[in-house]
Amino acid sequence: MSVYSGAAAFASIFWVIFAMMASVSSYVLVAAELVGNWFTFKKMHMPGWKGIIPFYNLYVLFEKLWEVKEFWRVIIYLGVYLGAFILGDVLAVIGGIMAAGIGYGAAYAVSVIMTILGILMILGSLVFVVLAIVKEYQLYKRMAFAFGLKSAWAWGLLFLPYVFLPIIGFNKKIIYYGPMRQV
Repeated sequence: MSVYSGAAAFASIFWVIFAMMASVSSYVLVAAELVGNWFTFKKMHMPGWKGIIPFYNLYVLFEKLWEVKEFWRVIIYLGVYLGAFILGDVLAVIGGIMAAGIGYGAAYAVSVIMTILGILMILGSLVFVVLAIVKEYQLYKRMAFAFGLKSAWAWGLLFLPYVFLPIIGFNKKIIYYGPMRQV
């Protein structure tokens, strides 16, 4: 038995344990977010089950705290992002495959243009992700104000919902005041 086989066995055991811990921790974070959503929705005088259904919970929040048309804007932004990203990826891959097999000439120029266009579409699609994140931040800012909290809570709700939603849901001192119209 060589030293390398022992090291490889140790490395594979290490990575298996690491992957198991990462899986368990992600399940714990998802559970914390779902429980926090359930109790936050109950605190907002809505059934808790509405808080644990993906996309529907955002729809309900937009409906209660803002306007439904803003929810549809977010969905459209994400749809355009996904479509442009997939199309850009397909163009870049096809252009790269064509360029690798063609050599030089007019067809090569077309393949390079396809690759560049694909990469630009992928980069341009990121604008729509940013727009969706901005809309969600504005929603969470309204949610923070509805609970009498400062706007900094919106960043926590956006990036660490598994921490901030349970705090809102379980803290007896945080009271739901209702949607604020001027945000």
